[in-house]
Amino acid sequence: MDLLEQALVQGLLIGGAYGMIALGMGLTYGVSGVVNFAHGDFLTLGMFLALALFSTFSFDPYVSVIVTFPLLVLLGAGVYHLVIRPVVGELVLMVIQLTLGISFVLQNGLLMIFGGQPQRAPAWIEAKLLLLGDAIVVRMSLVIAFSVCVMLSGLLYWMLTRTDLGRSIRAVQQNPKAAALMGVNVGLVRMTTFAIGIGILAVAAALLVPGTPLSPGMGLRYTVITLMTVILGGMTNFFGILLGGLVLGVSEAMGTVYLPGTAGMIVPYVIFILILLLRPKGILAKS
Repeated sequence: MDLLEQALVQGLLIGGAYGMIALGMGLTYGVSGVVNFAHGDFLTLGMFLALALFSTFSFDPYVSVIVTFPLLVLLGAGVYHLVIRPVVGELVLMVIQLTLGISFVLQNGLLMIFGGQPQRAPAWIEAKLLLLGDAIVVRMSLVIAFSVCVMLSGLLYWMLTRTDLGRSIRAVQQNPKAAALMGVNVGLVRMTTFAIGIGILAVAAALLVPGTPLSPGMGLRYTVITLMTVILGGMTNFFGILLGGLVLGVSEAMGTVYLPGTAGMIVPYVIFILILLLRPKGILAKS
């Protein structure tokens, strides 16, 4: 029972991190219809920026978000305006190929600058543990990441429902042509939304860096996990996306604990397939 409780708590905390990473992709897809296959590589870029700030200025990864967040927001806005905007509305395959090209550029750029050896950027909280009850021990960094995920989700919900920008985003999501007729700058809203989605990855990167070996090619795994989370959540449902992240996190933790070797890593993909067979439009999608 102690092992089960440990796996459940660990899975929920990891799933919260997955949900936070997927929020940016869900937000971007809902407004512009772009599925960003370079999503995980932008996250990896944020991690390596945190590593560079640690190596150069001894910035703690949590402090580095002050620098990496505006940098990734500006990068996201520039990439959307110069690269993605011209193909929005074109063939889906064209957009996929374009974002895959961005992925390869980011991966190889990081490889040339930082090399291929795994690296780490230690944080002050990396070795701290939290005791829950009598037998459940979790890393404090995961608790912080989960807490930030909940707060960030609440902040995004407030922004979408209570601000003019949020109302513009929801208008473009529901009907871009009608939103344009009402005076909404659709192009600006889409670029801003993409930039916010990339900026969220700077926060996620700072939270995931402690205890994570950094490699230029790690973005692919995060992209796959993000796509699975967003699909489970119904693509545009924030609460569904967070729930999808929790499902994947718990199934991954359970598989790792109860199955030998690497067989446990297969469990999230099996759960993903089974849920899609029963709920093709996502966990919380309405019929």
